[in-house]
Amino acid sequence: MHEANLRSWIIWIAAGGFYLFEFVHRVALSVMLPELSQSFNVSSALLSGLAASYFFAYAFAQIPVGLLIDRYGTRQLLTLACLTITIGSFLFAYTDNIFIATYCRILIGFGSAFAFVGCLKLAANWFPAHRFAFIVGLTNLFGVGGALIGGNPIAHAVDAFGWRDVMYSSGIIGLAITLLLWKIIRDGSSSKKTELIRFKLLAVIKNRQTWLIAIFAGCMVAPIVSYSELWGVTYLMHTYNLSRPDAAHITTLTFIGIATGGPLIGWLSDYFRQRTIFMAIGFTGALTSMSLILFGPLLPLWLISLLHITFGFFTSSMLLCFSLNSEATAPGIRATTIAFTNSIIMIFGALLQTISGYLLDLTYNNFNLSFMPIISCYILAFICFKFIRSTKCTFCDD
Repeated sequence: MHEANLRSWIIWIAAGGFYLFEFVHRVALSVMLPELSQSFNVSSALLSGLAASYFFAYAFAQIPVGLLIDRYGTRQLLTLACLTITIGSFLFAYTDNIFIATYCRILIGFGSAFAFVGCLKLAANWFPAHRFAFIVGLTNLFGVGGALIGGNPIAHAVDAFGWRDVMYSSGIIGLAITLLLWKIIRDGSSSKKTELIRFKLLAVIKNRQTWLIAIFAGCMVAPIVSYSELWGVTYLMHTYNLSRPDAAHITTLTFIGIATGGPLIGWLSDYFRQRTIFMAIGFTGALTSMSLILFGPLLPLWLISLLHITFGFFTSSMLLCFSLNSEATAPGIRATTIAFTNSIIMIFGALLQTISGYLLDLTYNNFNLSFMPIISCYILAFICFKFIRSTKCTFCDD
């Protein structure tokens, strides 16, 4: 693949816009929890189930999504996926039934499952291989943008207009993005259609290293999914007596850290042609930051804010897991490998969200006890990391 040109960037940016859009949906529910609880008259456990349904749908769709993208390309699939999110948004805005709302959330999660994999598949098709980790970091910036919009701005919008109008407006925006994707996205010459699906899937799931890397990534991301994307706003409101917009502002600082760390760590990893060293540094920093946020003493707001930034910065090192798995994969199954990794990540996130919600009900909103499973994630991540091969960037010379 030649060096990227303007067309490459335009195609990738269009797909990134879709990723930003779906990430708004992923995070926005966290600032709607009080209103949703009142509208549907449900417990924390059912709200967790509503939120986690997105991640379960996202996770279990990943393998089919990867296989489909490797087989049929990205243009039609990303367009249909965005349309699915749009339909789910409109239906969610009008329902009064928690089970219908959960079904809508599943639709949104299923459509969202195509965004990140599609972005990385297009990156692999349109950009040189030795820039892949850096492009993964840049791709994550779109997700960060969605997380930031889904935090404080959505909190203000919900206060001003109500959650139903916010969801309806997202449907209108989704229609516009759907049309743009169809107009702009092109697959490039690297899409292969010759390999049988069963051989692609077997090649991925029989690789022990792929499993270890994916589980490590899942354990790193699960605290973000459970804390930053769902319960963090409620936790800060309860623990520090903050207003919802102020709590949302601090929580979204996590994504400022991710926005900074993703491209920087990716660039450093490409430059030094090393992945696992930066993963180890990231693991240590993320564990330290998260432990202080959740289990340390009450801290000044400037320090708790800084810890959210460092938590996001160090957690972004998990993006190197996509590079590790992609580099060891033939082009014809690259999207499948990326999707498999993303599937494990989302399963861990959905499980931790669900467990935290049930524990909050059982312990009568005791956040310290309810967040203990987060530490278990880091313990499992450490065990997996010990068995991940310390390999250099094998594709960096391409």
